[in-house]
Order: sequence, then C-alpha cells, then structure tokens
Amino acid sequence: MRMPASLSPARAKTVITFGTFDLLHQGHLRILERARALGERLVVGVSTDCLNERKGKRSFFDQRHRLECVAALRWVDEAFYEDSLLLKDEYIRAYGADLLVMGEDWSGQFDWVSCAVAYLPRTPGVSSSEVKFGLGDRFKPRKLLFGDTYLHKHHDCALALLNAMTDARLAPILTASQHLPAQVDCDGLVYFNLPAQAPPAEYSTRPRILIDHGASHLKWFLADPDRFAYFDAIVTAGPDHVRSLLAFFPDAPAGKVRAAGFAKSAQLLSPPRLTRREAAHCWGLDPDAPIVLFAPTWHISNNRDAAAAIGEIAGIANHIAVLHPETAHLDVSRLNLAKNESGTVSELLKHADCVVSDLSSTLFEAAALGKPAVQVLLNEYPDNNALVYDFPYTAGTAELFCGGLPARPGAVARAVERALSDDAATADALGRMRERILRGTSISEDAPAAIAEEIARACESPSGGSPWCRPGANGPASAAPSVLDNLRYARNRLIAERGGRFGAHAGSATLEALQCAADAMDFISVSLVRCADGVLVAGAGEESRYGLETGFAATSCAQFEASHYMRELTPLRMERAVELCVGRDRVLICDLGAGADYEYIGRCLRDAARELGALNRIVPRCAGVEQFDWALQQGFTRTMLTLAPDHGDDPFGAQALAFIDACLRLDAQAVAGIVLPFGAVERPWPDDPRLCSLFATWKRVYVEHAPIGEYQRLLNANLGLFAEGYSERFGFAERPPGLHWPTYLFLHPDVADAGLANPVGATLHYLRYGRDEGRRLGYAPAPGFDYACYIDMNPSLRDLGVSGPNTALAHWTRTGSALGWRYRR
Repeated sequence: MRMPASLSPARAKTVITFGTFDLLHQGHLRILERARALGERLVVGVSTDCLNERKGKRSFFDQRHRLECVAALRWVDEAFYEDSLLLKDEYIRAYGADLLVMGEDWSGQFDWVSCAVAYLPRTPGVSSSEVKFGLGDRFKPRKLLFGDTYLHKHHDCALALLNAMTDARLAPILTASQHLPAQVDCDGLVYFNLPAQAPPAEYSTRPRILIDHGASHLKWFLADPDRFAYFDAIVTAGPDHVRSLLAFFPDAPAGKVRAAGFAKSAQLLSPPRLTRREAAHCWGLDPDAPIVLFAPTWHISNNRDAAAAIGEIAGIANHIAVLHPETAHLDVSRLNLAKNESGTVSELLKHADCVVSDLSSTLFEAAALGKPAVQVLLNEYPDNNALVYDFPYTAGTAELFCGGLPARPGAVARAVERALSDDAATADALGRMRERILRGTSISEDAPAAIAEEIARACESPSGGSPWCRPGANGPASAAPSVLDNLRYARNRLIAERGGRFGAHAGSATLEALQCAADAMDFISVSLVRCADGVLVAGAGEESRYGLETGFAATSCAQFEASHYMRELTPLRMERAVELCVGRDRVLICDLGAGADYEYIGRCLRDAARELGALNRIVPRCAGVEQFDWALQQGFTRTMLTLAPDHGDDPFGAQALAFIDACLRLDAQAVAGIVLPFGAVERPWPDDPRLCSLFATWKRVYVEHAPIGEYQRLLNANLGLFAEGYSERFGFAERPPGLHWPTYLFLHPDVADAGLANPVGATLHYLRYGRDEGRRLGYAPAPGFDYACYIDMNPSLRDLGVSGPNTALAHWTRTGSALGWRYRR
C-alpha cells in the first residue's frame, strides 16, 4: 500500500476503484465491501466493452448489464463507465476521490496518481477468468455418438431433432455403419434402435441413451428384459409410454425412463409438400376416391398372417402400400407400392383417408392427424422371441394397445369399409382411441427440443447399465418377477368361473371344482357371501344347494363346512379358497357382493391374503368408482371392472364409459380387465363396433355367462372369457406339465393352420392328439446353439419364415438337428 502520511484510510471521504466486474462473484463482493469500509463513499468505474477489446478481453455480459449489477450493490454509492486506463487520475479528480483501491495483482502500477492508493489482496480461488474457464469446460458441446442408422433413414424427421440438439449444446456424431466405430471422442452413446452387437470396450463408462421413436420398444424389452437393463436412460414419447415401461419394470432407477415427446412431431405437423392431386398423380391414386394407406412395421419373412393381410389390402381399390425396407420373402406383386424413402409415409398420411398398420407408431401419427385407422392383429411375430400376440402388449397390467379398429388379417378390408363409413358408433370408438393416444403421447412442435433436453440431462451421469448381451440370448425367462407377473395378466384370456364344470355340476365353487380349475387355469373366479361369523365361497341365494335351512347370514362357518354341495361336494370358506389359490400360484378373482357386505367381505379377504403375503394374487371385482377407490385404499393392486347391472341397460352407454374412464384416471394400472355380460356381445366385432370403445381403453374385455357353444367365436373376436364349462367344452381338466402354448404352436405350425392359435386350441390339440402322436412340448437346442448363426449359415431358412430365435429353435428341433445343419461358426 502507498499512502501519503497526511491521509490514512480511516480519514478517506471518497474511495474509488475500477474493474470489469463480468460474471459478478464472491471476490468482487468482498473487495467492494472492504473498499467501502475505507471511506464514507464508494465510486466504481466499470470498464466499457471498447476498453476490454483494447485489453484483448471479451466480457460475457455487455457494459450496460455489468454497470447495472455493480450500481445495485449496497456498498456502491455511484458507478460510471471507464473508457481508458490512462485516464485514471482524471476520474479520481472528477469524483473527488481521496483513495484509490485496486487488487494486489496491480501492486505498484498506480503509485503515480494524485491520491492515496491501497492494493488489497484478492479472495483466493475466485476470479472471472477461472469462472469462465470452468463454464467453458462445463458447457462445451457434448459429443454424442449415434449407434444406428435411423437418422440416415429418416433424415427429414431427424433434421428437426439435430437442430434441437445443437441448440441444447449437443454435437451428434453420425456413422454410416450400424456398428459403433472405435476411438471416437464422445460423451455418450445414443440409440434409436437396439444395438446389434456390443460397443467397443472403451465406451463402457459412457451413458447409453435410447430414444423411443414410436411404440416399438416395449415389445422388445418384454421379449428380452436384458435389453432394458442395458440402457442408462430411455427417452419416451410421452407420459403413457413412461407408465407402460415402469409397469413392467417398476424397479428401474429413478429418472431412467423419461417423458419427452414424439420424435417425428416436427415432420408430422408440417404442411404437406404436395397437393392431394399431385400426390395422387405421383403414386397412381384417384384423388376423388378414399385413399387407403397400408404402412405396417413388420419386415418378417414368409408369415401366413402377413400374407393374408397383403391379400386383403390388394383387394382394396385406391390403396398405397409402404413396406418396411427389409421386408422380404413375401409376395407383394398385387400391391400398389411406394418406395420407402424418408418422409414418404408422413406425406401419404396427410393425404390418406384411412390408415392400416399393426403395432406401429404410424397409428400414433394417424391419431395426431385425425385419420381413421385399422390395426391389423397378427397372431404371430416370429422374430419377436415367441411372444404370440393376441393384442400386442403395451402398457401396465393387462393393458392392450389398440390404435384403430382391430382386424384379424383375413378381415382387413371389412374393417377399412367400417372405418370409412358414417356409422356413429364407429366414429365414437375411433374418437376414443385417438383421445387415448394423444392424452399419453406428446406430439407437438416442441417435442424435438424436449427430447434434446432429456438427452443432455442423461449425459450428466456415467454409465450404470448392464453389460451388453446378444438380443434374445436369455429371453423372457430371465425377466424380473414384475415383468413375468404383468405378462401373465396381459396374456390371459381364460378365467375359470366358479371352478368351471366339475362332473355334472357347473360352477359349483367347491373344493373339488377349484382344485380342478387350478390344474388347468391361472385365473379362477368365485363369488363370496357374508355369513354369521365370516365369509363363504358361494353365490347369493344358493343355500338350498348346500342343504341349509337358513340363509347364509344366519349360518356359521362351521355349519357351512359341515354341509355338502348337492350332497357330494365339499364347501369352502373364503380363507381355504385363498390358501388353495396362493399355494398353487393362481390368481383369485372375487365378486364381493354389494352394499355394506362389499366392504366387510373385502376387509376379510384383504386380511387373509396379507397373512399369506399374497395380496397381489387377489383381484376384487368393482361395479362403481367408490368400490374401485375403496379397493385401492385396502392395498389391492388389481381389480376387475364389471359393467352390469349398475350402469343402465346399455353397457356401452355414457354411464358405463364414464365409470371406466374415472377408474382409469384414478389408477390405470390397477384395472386388470373389463367384464361384460354375454347379452351385450351377441354380435361381437366387427358386427358391433361399440366394442371398440372398450378396446380403446387398452384393457382386456372379458365376457361372462356365455353359452359353451359361443366360446370359440368369442375368443376369435379378441375377447376373454369367464368360462364355466371349459373342461367339458375343451376336453381338459388339467394343464399338461411343460406345455407352453406359444412354443407348441411354433414347433407345430399345422396346429396354428387349423385355427387353434390360442391357449385353448393348443392345449386341446395336445391332449386330444399331440400327446398320443408324441409331439414335442419344448425346444431341444444343442449346446452353444446360436440362432443368428443358424439363420446366416442356412440362407434357405428365411424362405421358410425362419427369422428369429424361436422360429430358429423350432426349426432346429423339428428338422435341422436330424439333417445336421450347422448352427455356429
């Protein structure tokens, strides 16, 4: 410090100091506070932008911003612009300063001025230069290596996303290969599709991010849950997509599954490039007739369902088809084909009057544009690890995706005709489907920016994902219990009503009947009634069948257990029924009655299940929102919604649909299915399009009290059954050990050809014919069997429809092993 003897810091009236004060920080505050303490008044000179340029410096904030920040500080009495280092003394005289304060890094350089000078030490570890350096390192663009070629295939769609990523300080690195190159300096790996091989080891600590560009990835995660574990972050198209994944993978780390937006939003919402007449001329269509767009997602081989769907489309006038680029081994000669180039489907969607697809994001795009859609329901996806689809699975407990009027491959033309009609019920159903999709999928112009933001956040943490493994290596058997449990509900189509038929007794709900049902079914339904001191398994008004002279309300549990159903079968208390089902790993669906009895029976049921640690194996039926809400409060994780008789004469009416919507909004995952009386579906879809309003909920729809002769027709109409006569109708009272019906169909395609591609048909065939014929129940892979090598080394397999792990295993088991075909290199 240099200071005249006549002037000490304590006697200074006006103190002056100078600085840039860019990115105001703690060091600035401390030196200004100390400078003010040396006098009665503090004046601060803030360097102008021109002065900074002459000094070779560039400030982050401009001079006005910096001056305003400094002047607002409580230690500063006045602030002004400093435009030259050589005018220090003039500024001192102009403001009458007695003391100049500077940082000690200027020590001795201003001893020539006309007032006292104090050089104060700086706050250690803090400076604008260091802050700027740190910010530059922290906010430099993150380099992301893309692990597939999706961006090349869809460059129009990708352009908006790439621009958004640039705005979010993300630098995408694209490759021409589907495999990641080595030695690329990157901060993360981004995928649109699942990796075909392990990334180079040098990327093991980089975060792995998957962008779900549609509705496709859940089915792949269900086929092999290890695929889900591989990724550190999954950026989805909206809140419903997050719920879908977390329903099957509830133990996922917080923040792994994120809602952002639909990746194709910008392209989808942009105006069409062509007029309708120009588009019609380009693709050989009649602009004055309805245009039907066929854009499936599958690229499977010689598949019977796909061939049937193609035949249906070929018979529709004024159609245009855009197939997957890798589609092969299918006869498409009768189709009016458009080349699958970037932007083709989006352009045609804007001109189409009806859209036909399967489990594809095309249905989401159709919903956003308000286009009627038909969803083709293939019985099998052979490249999807033997998940034989009834409805394709998507969300939650037994949630089923329906993005359009459902149609089996042989009924596509009829469904298209219905979609293009003026039928009010069809229009209402399609409207509900669109509403369901758009409520849970974020389709907006802001979607690319939202996706880029989530990618940027995901890059902040190192990888914690599991090691890569070959897709399909482990299959569903490696899944977590939550995955298998949810798949169990999603696949189920049959429920044994009151124990089914035991001997001459239909629906007896006795010990013998429930044991028989547990041998054959995963799901059993019973009615419960309140007695004098507990809960019984029986139907209201059935006292005479048990030889009881008093009503159930006046009967004790001991009296009931001492009786016999029709003089020969053993009655059951509720606790014994729960023990039986839990011990056999079965699900018990319970009708709890109505009124005050509903809650009493429900509490007793809850306590019995809790004691066995099996509350998730009990599913109460609910006929009102109050019952549904009460069941959730008791801890039941799933319920069945019953649409009769409390919702008017029409189970498809506004009152019934409002009940379903209210329950779904409370907790969609807790709804395991919807129950209809048979009288409401005497004309199932497609004859009665009102069913589609229920399909739009993405829940399994079950029918109860149907005549035995109607069972197969209802199953073929995509409905589930509460079956009283399953053992009589279908000829089995026990489930054969080791029978997995999808595997049985893969091994024996002639069974599917015979129209038996469902659990009942497959089981019936095995018991009546397959067992005596010595048909295999499971695959017999050789040690080290590699399905991909098996297909690559035997090219003729693709012509036979062999394209995935299960078709390959099935072919090896049936044929390849006997012929000595090679299966590994």
